[in-house]
Order: sequence, then C-alpha cells, then structure tokens
Amino acid sequence: MRRRSVGILAAAGALTASVAVSAPASAEVNHRTCPKGAFCVYSGNWEQGRLLLATQGNWSGTIFNVQSTFNNGYPDPGADHVQLDYEASGISYSTCIHYAPGSGQYEHNWANITVKSVTWRGEC
Repeated sequence: MRRRSVGILAAAGALTASVAVSAPASAEVNHRTCPKGAFCVYSGNWEQGRLLLATQGNWSGTIFNVQSTFNNGYPDPGADHVQLDYEASGISYSTCIHYAPGSGQYEHNWANITVKSVTWRGEC
C-alpha cells in the first residue's frame, strides 16, 4: 500500500512540475501602452516617448523618427505577424515582426526609421 501511495504522489508531482513549466509560455503580455491586438510605434527606445501609432489593421502612411515598435497581436494563424515596411538612411526595407510573447522577436529598437506601412499576415 505504501509503495502505491508514493507512486501516485510522484506522478502527481511530475504533472504539477510540467504544468508549472509550460504555463508561462502561453501567458499574454500585459503591455503598459500598446493595446492587446495592436502593432505600436513609438518616438523613444523600449516603447518610451510618444505613442505614434497603435493599429489593429493594415496601415500605410509616413511616420518619421521612429525609435521602437511592439507587436502586441493575438496568436491567430494567418494574421498574427506584421510585415513592416520602412526606410532608413534613404533605403527601403521590409521585415516580419512576430507577435508577443511568441517565439520570434516582437519588440525592436530602431535608429530614426521612417515607417511606411504595416500589414498583418501569417508566418513570414
């Protein structure tokens, strides 16, 4: 009887440990200024300064002197990554930005880029 109790306790402990380890990976980011579901653009590093754009849909235009961006989107196959088109030193670039807190990089610090468009899409 005693061996059975020890085995049950060991199995319960292993299950608890696996749940505790996997839970943080699915936790949502509670961002202080970027609403859940939005892609945000800031005038300062590390999402500081003025919030210049918070969009939950595709956007195009011109935003100068961008210092940081943050993708606070939802995990939604086909619509959780952002394709960011921007200019730096007169050269056009495009990059894919993953949603937070997923496996990719969801926040970026930049050096005075000009944001030209934001397009929501799936994996890039």
